[in-house]
Amino acid sequence: MSTTVWPSRQKAWDILTRYTKNPNLIKHAVAVEAVMRAIAQKHGEDADLFGLVGLLHDFDYEMYPEIGQHTIEGGKILLDEGFPERIVYAIRSHVTENGLERRELLERSIFASDELTGFIVAVTLVRPTKSLSDVSPRSVIKKLKDKGFARGVNRDEVYAGVAGLGEDLASFIQFIVDALKPHADKVGLNP
Repeated sequence: MSTTVWPSRQKAWDILTRYTKNPNLIKHAVAVEAVMRAIAQKHGEDADLFGLVGLLHDFDYEMYPEIGQHTIEGGKILLDEGFPERIVYAIRSHVTENGLERRELLERSIFASDELTGFIVAVTLVRPTKSLSDVSPRSVIKKLKDKGFARGVNRDEVYAGVAGLGEDLASFIQFIVDALKPHADKVGLNP
């Protein structure tokens, strides 16, 4: 467990909400933050560090949606705001086109969590109950095979992310669902 003092969650939240106005992108950030914190706790890592990376990973997306700008320009903003290079590197590493090696669990975790968390939320939202309790790994895997569903999700990156963590796809899906349940109301879902 790290004893490093990171910038506060409130500072990260202020940056997120300053640059991100789309409520769905804010909900996505909160969802990925919850998953990242759960991964950190599972592995005995620093939950605050992992949470900050999850919360801020797409904060610049509305301003800089293009590959080559997304996370690069945001990283400059974060450095100017006093965020350490370790956080900036992890955020930049979740965009494959940046070509950064995912050396640490932190970097592999944000890469694995981003697309799959968003996909699981999409699967949940099409359920009549909008309840995470009605989502199973089997139902998510079935939707992953349906190329017409959530077309913006890069399936190759989902599979590569899970493999990079050394996880089984079904088990990691269930892990994400369980990590999201306590935060369901914040991300627009039912537990």
